[in-house]
Formats: sequence, C-alpha cells, structure tokens
Amino acid sequence: MSGKEARSIVYGPVAELPEQIEESLNINISELPATRRICICGMGASALAGEVFSDYIDGSSDIPLSVIRGIELPGWVSKGTTVIALSYSGNTEETIIAYEEARSRGCDMICITSGGELGMRCVSNHTPVIELPPGLLPRNAFGYLLGSLAAILEKMNVSDAAANLRRLIPELKRYRDARTSDDDCVVKDISMMLMHKIPVIFSLANMRSSAIRWKTQINENSKFLSFCGSLPEFNHNEIVGWTGDAKNNIFMPVVLYDDNASNVVRWMIDAASDVLRDRKIRTVTYHIGGSDNLEKNLKCIILGDLVSVYLADLIGSNPIAKDRAEDQDSLIIREDPQNG
Repeated sequence: MSGKEARSIVYGPVAELPEQIEESLNINISELPATRRICICGMGASALAGEVFSDYIDGSSDIPLSVIRGIELPGWVSKGTTVIALSYSGNTEETIIAYEEARSRGCDMICITSGGELGMRCVSNHTPVIELPPGLLPRNAFGYLLGSLAAILEKMNVSDAAANLRRLIPELKRYRDARTSDDDCVVKDISMMLMHKIPVIFSLANMRSSAIRWKTQINENSKFLSFCGSLPEFNHNEIVGWTGDAKNNIFMPVVLYDDNASNVVRWMIDAASDVLRDRKIRTVTYHIGGSDNLEKNLKCIILGDLVSVYLADLIGSNPIAKDRAEDQDSLIIREDPQNG
C-alpha cells in the first residue's frame, strides 16, 4: 500500500490539502480589473480561505483586504471595490445575499463555487466565476478554495500569494508526510491530550486563521466544543479567568507558538505560559517556524486537520484513551527543521 493510500484510509481528504492547492493554482483565469480594495464574502471554510490571505496580505500589500462573514456589507463596499464571493456549495444563504447587495452597489464581482444557486446567478449575471470540483464537504475542499483565491489575487496584482504557494507546495507535502508517518507521534500525542477536554486554541494575531481552522475542524470533525483566542491579548483579560475559575480543568489551552515572533512577543507568551503552569493548568504548546506567516499558517492548518480526524477516531474506537490522557502532563512540541 502506498503512502497516499494509507493516508487516505486514516485521514481522508483532509490530508490532500497540498495537492488541492497545487491543482487549483493552475486554473485559467481571464483578465481581471485593477482594484483599490477587496471584500471577501463567505461563511465557514469558504471565509477561512480569505482569512488566510488577510493574515498574509496585511504585511505584504498596500491594497486592503477584509473578510465579511454575514449578510451586511460595510459602507465602504461600493464602486471601486472588488467583492469576491466564496461558497463551496453555492447555496450559502448569507453569501448569496451579500453577492446581490454588492452587485446593487456597483462593485466588481468574482465568485468561487462548485455550482448551486450562486453558480446559476453568476451565469445569469455574467459574473466571472471559478468553478470548483463538486461532491466534497466544504471543509474538505479548503485547498481548492485557497488555491483559487490565490490565483485570483495574483491575476489582479494584489499579492504574490500564488507564487509563494507554488514555492511552498513541496514543503507542505513533506510536512504532511512527516505528520502522517507511522513513526511520527505528534498528531497522536496532541489528540490524546485533548481527549475529554474543551480545546481553546491560541495564536498570535498574524496566525489567527490557523487558530480558527483548528477550532472549526474540532467542532465539525471531532464533534467537540472548541474555542479560539489571541495572544498576547490573552494576558490582558482571559488569563484572569484561567487562573481564578475552579472549572478551568475542563478546558485545554493549545498554543500555536510562532518561533519567529519578536523577542517582546515571545516573552509575553512565555510569561503567560509560566502562569498557567504555576497554577497546574495542563497545556499543549506547538512551536512552529517558517519563512512567513503563510507557511506557518498552512502547516498549523494541516496539523489541526489531522488532529481533528485522529481525535474523532479515538472517541469512536478507543475506550481506554481517557485514562491514558489524564496521566500526561503538559505537552510541548518543538519541530526538528530537518524532520518535519
């Protein structure tokens, strides 16, 4: 059995993110108009593709990009704004409403969808549309959404994200292969720590999309409650609840630790972690490095996707996992750059 076949049996389509991105980056896109600002409309995994590039573009482009999750568009969305509507199914009601509102304001429109009602409206209104492969759960089509959006942003000269993704594909495949190897315990160890807990995922502001993805994948794949938050904002309010509430033992903090953060920020995160350890609060800390926050976000997203599926399998097939998990202390993982 090949490595790909083994991954497919254990993890299914969540392990195919690099291949989905690679395939969708090769789509043929006609010329698109220049823009002064971009508004991305979507919900769930569709919106998350926008969040990833919002994290990335904030530090690399002079064209603002905002993600709207809902039906009400900001007042600045008007003629001169490019609105990109993302709905994998094409039937997301909020996105369809936002699409029609943006059209009524004279915005330049682009859609990414596999069909549905949004696809039909695009045909009727002559709206440029990127068609995605149908038949997947939206959360399992994330790579297609991500790659298609990157290709659009590249065509509009808004961002070099598509070129950067092409460069990253081999590294993302290597990282995925390392995490799904039989010899690797990272996914298993993190999943065991999260058994019978409510995970709360923390990241720096420039990696918030990976924290959101962890939360939503645990919600949908593992069927757990999960929440996410931001560091170092955590130090100004939430830490009081963690250290003062006797019910905190039902939660498990998971820190996506950016090893490339500034010394000041890392000192703030370390200080918060020390407080939690002093209060005997068990934590998972995952140290991630990379050339930029796009690489770090996508590696963390791959890891979180795998954890969510492994955790779901543990819940359904491993009745002794609870006893094993409660014997473990806090978990700190520092990746070896040469091995994943």
